[in-house]
Amino acid sequence: MRIDLYANWSDVRQGTVTELPDDMAREDIVSRAHTEMAALRYPAHTAAVRTDQGAPLLFVYSDGRVREPQL
Repeated sequence: MRIDLYANWSDVRQGTVTELPDDMAREDIVSRAHTEMAALRYPAHTAAVRTDQGAPLLFVYSDGRVREPQL
């Protein structure tokens, strides 16, 4: 699993956190995403949690919202 960090609603990726365990609890994923977004020099707006193959699992926003992807 990985977390892709984005500056805004665009496709401008600021970074990627990799090597996350696949069995990580949802609340731990959300917490880690918020930590990683805030740690950047210019904090990220959105964190896309994805499988290693790139399929979206969860979207975490800097304002606290969390949503499932629309399939």
